[in-house]
Amino acid sequence: MAKKKREKKVKYIRGHGISQARLSYEIHNLKRYQNLEHYKDVFYQCGKCGTCRTVYKDAYWSCVCPSGEFGKFESYYLGGKNLLVWALTSNKLNWTKKVAKIFYQCSVCMACIEQCQIPEIHSFAGEWLMAMREEAVKLGYGPMPEQQLYTKNIMEEKNPYMEKHEDRLKWLPSHIKQTPDANLAYFVGCTSSYREKTVAIATAEILNTLNIDFRILNDEGCCGSPVYMTGQVEKAKNLAEKNINYFKNAGIENIITSCAGCYRTWKDIYPNKFGFDHGIDVKHLPEFLRSKLKNGELIFDKELKMKVTYHDPCHIGRHMGIYKAPREVLEKIPGIELIEMVRNRHNAWCCGSGGGVRSSFKEFSAFAAKERIKEAKETTAEAIVSCCPFCLNQFKNNIENNEIQAFDLSELIRKTIL
Repeated sequence: MAKKKREKKVKYIRGHGISQARLSYEIHNLKRYQNLEHYKDVFYQCGKCGTCRTVYKDAYWSCVCPSGEFGKFESYYLGGKNLLVWALTSNKLNWTKKVAKIFYQCSVCMACIEQCQIPEIHSFAGEWLMAMREEAVKLGYGPMPEQQLYTKNIMEEKNPYMEKHEDRLKWLPSHIKQTPDANLAYFVGCTSSYREKTVAIATAEILNTLNIDFRILNDEGCCGSPVYMTGQVEKAKNLAEKNINYFKNAGIENIITSCAGCYRTWKDIYPNKFGFDHGIDVKHLPEFLRSKLKNGELIFDKELKMKVTYHDPCHIGRHMGIYKAPREVLEKIPGIELIEMVRNRHNAWCCGSGGGVRSSFKEFSAFAAKERIKEAKETTAEAIVSCCPFCLNQFKNNIENNEIQAFDLSELIRKTIL
């Protein structure tokens, strides 16, 4: 007599006749900042579902990928890039200049990754997008010509703008007081030093008003973020080592920076990507100001009657998780009414200036900026406020007919305490 086959018991989701959700793929123990080989077994998990194109559930399913919305082809969205990564790493496709260009026409803002519901892609796709740029550099397909030019400028003049290094501190007013032996440095950054000088001035004046002992090092140079973000890891690593040695030898133990890109580079890239455990405590200006606000040291004397909306820079938002500090400071300014854009915090639309795209893909960069400006105007706010001089400069360059104002948070605080 044949034995009766034992039926497999199936568990169902309560209230539905649907079998309980189960993982259909192997769980991998992944780490950040690794090469392509480390991630090769998870590329195939992308189901090309298109979830990476729009905000998942909230924010009315708004579009989130500037690269895809501008390129209007699957290759420019994360799903298409994942397929290209898989094809290139499995030798089903060869590298070409056109393929490399697709990976560079992306600000690596990670808004697409935020939406993906596959755990390993959600957490690590940004790593292999950057690893693809590193691979492109190794094979001679990257970076883009304009990115090579500003890298040359950084190596020669310590900034990407072709400005003379000797002019880096020309923005510094004579009334700013510095403490020669302070262990706290204000790391100004290239964009605040040469393009958005009001951010540097406002930050220095705020520190003076708060009676903070600080100094600005005379030979400060580029943090290396523009070099790293275009896949030129070895050059960026050399810059990091020089910067760390210079600041450590000067006795610096703490750094405040008003630049989102500089903050992420010092705080995250130097120790976690390059392995330089420099031991310097790094704070972004909004974090520092929030602490001073909470202990009563930062007091606003004047009222600003203004409706504003806040733009989350990618470098401190999705890359570093800083969303609350800028808003908490902004909302404490007397007279300020904060109105959020539909896409905010982890769903924020990128300004289009990062990842090297503003130098190499000007039309794409402008498209992203104008889309964000349009969204800001729809809130009826008078001004768009951010905490990144690069975002600020991008908005100023793309706002037409004074349709809305653009400020850095430091500029608004300066108005209320001076």
